[in-house]
Amino acid sequence: MGESTIGLPVRDEPPRSRARSPLRRIGQVDEIGVLGALVILIVLLALLVPDTFLTAQNFINVSRQASYVGIMAVGMVFVIAMGDIDLSVGSIWMLSSVMMAIALRDGYSIWITVAVCMVVATLCGLLNGALSVALGIPTIIVTLGTLSLYRGLGLVVTNATPVSGYNLDTWFFEWIGGRDPVFGVWISVWVMLVVGIIGWIQFNRTAFGRRVQAIGSNRQAALFSGIRISRTRIAVMTLMGFIVGIAAVVALAFNRNGSPTVGVGTELGVIAATIIGGTALSGGSGSVLGAILGALIIALIQNGLALLAVPPAWSTAVTGIVIIVAVTLDYLIKRRS
Repeated sequence: MGESTIGLPVRDEPPRSRARSPLRRIGQVDEIGVLGALVILIVLLALLVPDTFLTAQNFINVSRQASYVGIMAVGMVFVIAMGDIDLSVGSIWMLSSVMMAIALRDGYSIWITVAVCMVVATLCGLLNGALSVALGIPTIIVTLGTLSLYRGLGLVVTNATPVSGYNLDTWFFEWIGGRDPVFGVWISVWVMLVVGIIGWIQFNRTAFGRRVQAIGSNRQAALFSGIRISRTRIAVMTLMGFIVGIAAVVALAFNRNGSPTVGVGTELGVIAATIIGGTALSGGSGSVLGAILGALIIALIQNGLALLAVPPAWSTAVTGIVIIVAVTLDYLIKRRS
């Protein structure tokens, strides 16, 4: 039996590790629960609309619809696990997308236009984090303002009209946004899986991920332990912007025009997917895999409503109901634990 640098036996587990183990167990249960909910939903829709739901093309379309929200939900796991919420993701998606479309229209190369999209989205995330830290106000308040700011800027630069008029016969639109899935799976879904894998490693296997969860679990204790909270918060919000930029690139490749209406209300779906997936709204824990499964659940609900000929307006209402249920369950689970 050895001793640590502070003179304590190595075999004695720090209180922090013991305190965190129930959260890890809760996260695992949440993933099982969301996976079970996904299976139940699939079975239910298969019974209600078997002819239209149980088709390969429908599943391909559902996976594509879920991919954009799923990509952004990976970043939202970090934000919410840290104890913050980003309401501006839909507006960042719109602004970065239309800026990329404008660069394409002006004749710049694909690589430059992709860089424009990523830089704009990343800077938006950086600004969110910097304003929150500098002004000393919650991120949810800052992003409530930047939600309108970024969307307003997008409307100004596009004159509130879709941006088009560029060459669609390029490898970018044919491959990234091609209408034929690769091995039966859309490119955007492959991107979601790659982002999910990298996000899972970053969240669960790195010091950065542990710092994020420590801040969300107890910000004061994290400060006393030497974690640079302001720097980490800015880094997380910047990462959120970067990930939104990835979603914007693949979405523009499929949609083939920079629409100033894209992303409206997307923040609700992203937050709902993250919470449904087991990320604690109170902070301190999260699940990247669960967030992606949550995005699939939301896409399946919307798909099921469409197949059942439910008016599209109900889709937004159902998303709101799902958020309320998810937040309520999150609160009850954490209260019992």
